[in-house]
Amino acid sequence: MPLYLDDEFLDTFVYEEVAVALWAIRLHVHDVAVTPALALRLIKQYLMPLLDPEHWHLLHKQRRATWDGIWMICAELGFLMGKSNDPLLADLRIAVEVIHSHTTLPPRTFTFPTVIEVTYFISMCSQLRIPVQSQIRAEYGQQIDPFNFCTLCWRHPLPGRKLCAEHAPGTPLQVGEEGKRAAAARYKSGMRQRGHFDKSVNRILTREVTEFHEGLFTPAVLLPERGITNWLSHRRPLLWQWIEEQQHILNDESAVEVLLDLLHKPDGLPPKAQHVYRLINQHLQANPMLIWPMLIRAEGWLQSRADMQKRWGGKRPGAGRPTRSDVRR
Repeated sequence: MPLYLDDEFLDTFVYEEVAVALWAIRLHVHDVAVTPALALRLIKQYLMPLLDPEHWHLLHKQRRATWDGIWMICAELGFLMGKSNDPLLADLRIAVEVIHSHTTLPPRTFTFPTVIEVTYFISMCSQLRIPVQSQIRAEYGQQIDPFNFCTLCWRHPLPGRKLCAEHAPGTPLQVGEEGKRAAAARYKSGMRQRGHFDKSVNRILTREVTEFHEGLFTPAVLLPERGITNWLSHRRPLLWQWIEEQQHILNDESAVEVLLDLLHKPDGLPPKAQHVYRLINQHLQANPMLIWPMLIRAEGWLQSRADMQKRWGGKRPGAGRPTRSDVRR
């Protein structure tokens, strides 16, 4: 059970020394089973030196190493972070949490979501002492994760799938052979865009998380209660442009409803998916700040699409019919 962690995640840490420590731990365990005892030993070896010595006792409380005990280390680091507002503690907390959760597949319980932007959203909310309800309780004990996104965009995936109805090749939004061909085309387009999409989201996330930490948690990185139009035009410019093109009227009171109507409409979905979408939309309208991860993914998707369109067909340098001078060359 190695440490299942990609390089893109390491690039999101504010402190390079924390990323380097996790990289070294990943290298150390690449071909061995990670037990709680080994995990705790590596945390002490690589991460403890980055922690203020007055807090080292947190890593020495356990007589016997357990996964739950390692989780408690993470929780106590979070408590310290809330009191001191130390951004290094935020990175160390996430590092311990990653070691706890990502040394097995699927990740252990008590894990942060695997989507990086959700991980950092919850972390920023924790630093600002904003409670986050990340599960919706539905009927029959069902729980819905509003932060579960289609791999290729910002929408919630179809039940039991990793893709939404827009991108799932086998579940066309329109019936008939033409609908199936359109669904397959949307899937292929999404797969071609995926690398650009992930990079765009990571670029936005890195910039805003860095701004948040360097500003000692004061910049208005998260969705504000007032001045949402200015926030969108400044931080999500392509999404704001899309809203204007659709001629939506948006103000502080209607913002989340308008955004969900644009980004997360249940219309045309299979009945079960419609029900899930409506529950998520009700939850987000009741807790407006929770729409932040969806907005960062939507902006990343729009940016990546714009970047790809610049390379299409006749827009590429040298594309199109050659001129006479080109032919002579």
